[in-house]
Amino acid sequence: MTSRGGTGAGSAADAEAVLAAFARTDGGVAAARRVARQFQGLDDGERSALLWSEDDGAKLVAVLLLVQAMREHPDPELTDEYLSAAKAERFDDPALVDLAAEELVGAPLVGGSTGPLFALVKSDVAMVRRIAIVATLAFVKQGDAEVPLGIAGRLVRERSDTVQSALGWVLRETGKRASEPALVKFLEKSARFLTPAARQTATEHLPPAERDRLRG
Repeated sequence: MTSRGGTGAGSAADAEAVLAAFARTDGGVAAARRVARQFQGLDDGERSALLWSEDDGAKLVAVLLLVQAMREHPDPELTDEYLSAAKAERFDDPALVDLAAEELVGAPLVGGSTGPLFALVKSDVAMVRRIAIVATLAFVKQGDAEVPLGIAGRLVRERSDTVQSALGWVLRETGKRASEPALVKFLEKSARFLTPAARQTATEHLPPAERDRLRG
């Protein structure tokens, strides 16, 4: 992947400058977004240094930089870079998945093979499995319930809260944005495997009677 240029601070900056800028903030996601925009021209190698850093803030900014790069110039190598770090168990914070998996992993697969998503389900790394389900939001937003429910069906017996919390969220969005009947059918078969918290989230937008029935 070729280095991308930029204007302003990012084009001549390095990972240390990014860390220094982030250190002057409150450390939240909004601040990380501002820093990522400031350094959007950061060299690929410097971005990689942030991604593989031990610093949680560095990784957060790096992931947001990857999303920005994907929006500007879609490139499968950006997906590979992201997934390599996830598979190497560099991600401890679910935000690193929730802020990026849809655009870096899911969106490139819309309209094509979903095999890569189903391959992620088989990972031994919980955060990678979380990526698999969160990435399906790209399909949900296209009105496609089949892909998210297919992935959810393979993960629903998962005991890790890392995955269960994402399942509840994605299932809720599937019913809200893609197909409520498909969600209800899925939950009639599989709701018992969800944790109580995930089941509550998944049913939030259903009519009260349906919600009570499926939570029971």
